[in-house]
Amino acid sequence: MPPYLKIFFSNALFLCFIAGSISGNENLDTRISVGFESKYFKNSPKWSEQSTDVVQTSVEGYLELFHPFSESYSVTFSPFIRKDGIDEYRDLFDVREGYLLLESNQFEMLFGINTVFWGVTESINIVDVINQVDTGDISGDQKLGQPMVNLQFLPEYGTFSLYLLPYFRERNFPGNKGRFRGPVVIEKSASKFESSDDLHNLDIALRYSHYFADIDFGLSYFKGTSREPLILSNAQEELSLHYAQISQIGLDVQYTYLDWLFKSELTIRNGFSETYFAAVSGFEYTLYQIFNSDSDFSILLEYQHDSRSKDEPQVLSDQDIFFGYRITLNDMSDSSFLGGTTYDTSKYSSTTFLKYETRIYENYNFQISLTEFSGSQPSDPSYIFDSDDFIQIKLTSYL
Repeated sequence: MPPYLKIFFSNALFLCFIAGSISGNENLDTRISVGFESKYFKNSPKWSEQSTDVVQTSVEGYLELFHPFSESYSVTFSPFIRKDGIDEYRDLFDVREGYLLLESNQFEMLFGINTVFWGVTESINIVDVINQVDTGDISGDQKLGQPMVNLQFLPEYGTFSLYLLPYFRERNFPGNKGRFRGPVVIEKSASKFESSDDLHNLDIALRYSHYFADIDFGLSYFKGTSREPLILSNAQEELSLHYAQISQIGLDVQYTYLDWLFKSELTIRNGFSETYFAAVSGFEYTLYQIFNSDSDFSILLEYQHDSRSKDEPQVLSDQDIFFGYRITLNDMSDSSFLGGTTYDTSKYSSTTFLKYETRIYENYNFQISLTEFSGSQPSDPSYIFDSDDFIQIKLTSYL
């Protein structure tokens, strides 16, 4: 057995032991998942020192513990571990959730670590600024747990949320052997911060969300350390990270009309060198029970705009069009297809993905996906990925 598998399974067994030791408590809800993931790269790597292996395998485990002490007082603890067979920079131990929650009819108070999601659009969520991205997940969907104090007020006319964020999580980047990186490896030790408090700057976020008629919306404000670093280089071609203080106002809106969902996210951000505007807007249209079957077919279309200059952290979504589809089979296995292409109208590059997901028996989830990068030029941020097309298979067991 490879060493990384031994390390992973020893940790997984330890988590199982903890869950088993406390499972006698009838009020304690426990859930353990163990996942196996394998990526196949069809092209040779672009940069020196990258692994030439065409298959990259990793294993991961997730433990969920929930204990309600009363109707208004509960504790949640959910650690996550990942071990990669090639890139040690993908190795991760993270507490996604670990908090004490106090609840009442009009008020909630959370102390600890949590993941918070804001947004309504499909292709990218620009208003979502609380948690740092888990770059070990190339999709960008997974986030690192964020230490926080979260106060929520729940009157009849909406939800008011206050977030106090006392500690910052730096962004990880691939190592020497890893894929999805540029010609020079980025080290976290090279990070610099605009705040004199470095990792301990107190960030603040506010959000108000509500609905009326068929419209759901959220208005948010964030002030603190940017989750996106500016990557700088010196005369020796060494790279460093600069995390500036930013402020951002965000709005997300979703309007439901018959079989249509109209979605939009808007932000105004000030920070590194300028104030700029970004937006993602589009729709989702669903055809139910197509061809007299139980399946639903959805069409997705969104436009991404970002007016930031080259003095800001660079993103792939500046003047892009996303077109996709979703097929939900509505079968006993919860099978679904999701696919789409994001096309950059200014650089003429594109990213295409296709994912199929289903449940096997009751305790296994199977996913297979394909991602392809094409047409990028050296000036395009996506150029560093254009040799990293891959097919991914993932099997997760729920114990």
